[in-house]
Amino acid sequence: MTFGMQGKDIRRHLEDISPSAMSRIFKRLRLHGIIERVQGTYKYFTTAYGKEVIAAGLTVRNLVLIPALA
Repeated sequence: MTFGMQGKDIRRHLEDISPSAMSRIFKRLRLHGIIERVQGTYKYFTTAYGKEVIAAGLTVRNLVLIPALA
């Protein structure tokens, strides 16, 4: 069983993103501490801080944005 994500896994869902653009996105996420790379692989994991950021974003979407659009 493998865990983590790779650029090719993400690009399957986002067909408009080139491999180089995906690398730049991953680099920005790493610099902000949202994901970290597994040494010696091309796999990335969400950090504890990244999970907090995702949870906050989902909360804003669910409690603010979606009701505002209704």
